[in-house]
Order: sequence, then C-alpha cells, then structure tokens
Amino acid sequence: MKNKYICTQDLYIERYDADGFLIENKYFRVPKDSIWEEDTESIKLIGSNDCIHLDRVWKTKKAKTWQWIEVTKETLLEYFAQLK
Repeated sequence: MKNKYICTQDLYIERYDADGFLIENKYFRVPKDSIWEEDTESIKLIGSNDCIHLDRVWKTKKAKTWQWIEVTKETLLEYFAQLK
C-alpha cells in the first residue's frame, strides 16, 4: 500500500521543464488540503535520493490534469501529514 499525504499549508516549489531544467522565477503552488500519493517506482527527475516523488490524487473524477512533485524529506515533514 502506498503512503498518502495531505498538504497542511500552501507550498510553493520551483518549476522545472520537461528536461529537468529549472525555470527561473516560476513556481508551482501545492494547495493546502491537496492529497498526494508516494510513488516509489518512478525515476526521480529533479531530486536526489533525499527526495520523495508524489503524485496528486484528485478528489473528483472530473479532474483531468496529472500532477507530480518531488520534495525533500524535510519539506515532506514540514508541509505534509500522512493519511491513515
């Protein structure tokens, strides 16, 4: 079973392009109360072994956008709470 997390406060993280390069002065907002699931099978594109890859879990089936982020373990502890 994959670990699921809820974002406890708005988080802004740097944006990267499809090739993994930083886009200067561009940020992605991870909204408070959004739900994310840990993905241990995907290759980490942005971060190192210290990063966790998370895929967004939508609350409704109407959402069509696939979103993912990579955050450090420190950011995970600060901005997310594990769902049980």
